[in-house]
Amino acid sequence: MIENILYNTVPVKDIPKSIKWYTDVLGFQFIWHSEEEKLAQVNLPSGQMLFLSETNDHTNANFTKNGVPKSVVGFQAKQIEQLYEHLKVHGVQVEEIVHDEIGGYKFLDFFDPDGNMLNVECDA
Repeated sequence: MIENILYNTVPVKDIPKSIKWYTDVLGFQFIWHSEEEKLAQVNLPSGQMLFLSETNDHTNANFTKNGVPKSVVGFQAKQIEQLYEHLKVHGVQVEEIVHDEIGGYKFLDFFDPDGNMLNVECDA
């Protein structure tokens, strides 16, 4: 049966700009880019793949629940406060860190330049 999530795909407007943002700001590794397919792959250092798919459609990788935006891509980090500061320094639209008092987790939502909401979870 299914064992892992192999990759996620996010829509972007400008692949070269997005490759630069995901590698420079988030530390992904550039793998390849196909201008013909309007598709690129960037990986986290641990190997998980993220595809960037160029589109002119008005869309992004978010949804709403009871009118509240939610992300479809979630990451994990050990030092969420440092990530928060890093994102702020790079001018990223970032929400405040939310602490789940019951589970002890911390969550952080932020947006890439194309409006894709991304989420980070940290075991507190």
